[in-house]
Amino acid sequence: MIGLVKGKFPQREINTYTANKTLKKIRDFTSNKEVSQLIDLIGKWRYYIGIKESLSQEELFMNVTFIRENFNQLNLFDIKQAIDLSINGTLNVDVEHYQNFSPLYISKILKSYITYKGEIIVKLNHKISEEKQKLVKMTNADKLALTKASIKTLYNERDNPNFFDGGSVTYNFIKRNNLMPITKELVDEAMDYGDKLASSIAKDKAIFEAFSENPTSYKDLKEKKEIERRKYARNYVVIKWLNSLNNIDEFLETITFSMI
Repeated sequence: MIGLVKGKFPQREINTYTANKTLKKIRDFTSNKEVSQLIDLIGKWRYYIGIKESLSQEELFMNVTFIRENFNQLNLFDIKQAIDLSINGTLNVDVEHYQNFSPLYISKILKSYITYKGEIIVKLNHKISEEKQKLVKMTNADKLALTKASIKTLYNERDNPNFFDGGSVTYNFIKRNNLMPITKELVDEAMDYGDKLASSIAKDKAIFEAFSENPTSYKDLKEKKEIERRKYARNYVVIKWLNSLNNIDEFLETITFSMI
């Protein structure tokens, strides 16, 4: 639904809203890689505000643990954004750290950021609700235009390593209209692609689970891996189809309402 309000709000606010909907919360981190990304951000934060003394392991652990225990409703984008906004003076808070990068300083910044983010979420939710009401009354022409815009957006993002066909909407569009032969060779390629990505993620999770007090069962981990494998396989098909289009604008002109 965020596509309904793009262009009506600053890109920073759109990114904040999208990240809140799509990125994993800190409380849901299940791998060492995810926690390492948080650790890396905390280390950079201290550097960005001009504290040049080396960060001790004890100080780093203390600050990371503090965030995981008290601000785990945030995601990594939120932490990065809070850092940026505090440095450029956007947040309504005294950001003087007095050369002391402590939980108290971090708390002041993140509490102010939560207020900032909350106002964005409320504002965009209200606007999206309004647009959804209009969507109910959309004409077939409007729905067709929205479909074309969505495909064009995916086309422009096809080289993005974080490419994602939400809800497999475009994949189902391709199958429904026989736009690409789903041959055994293509299925094998897609599943191999999905297996490599899913295995990499599963391996990282397995390491994390080994040290968890409440490890996920092997059966659940296996089921989650299979879901991830199929999701990435469908993404592969969509990307391959998008790359096969010689002229995206010419193709979009051929789409009719009966195809959506």
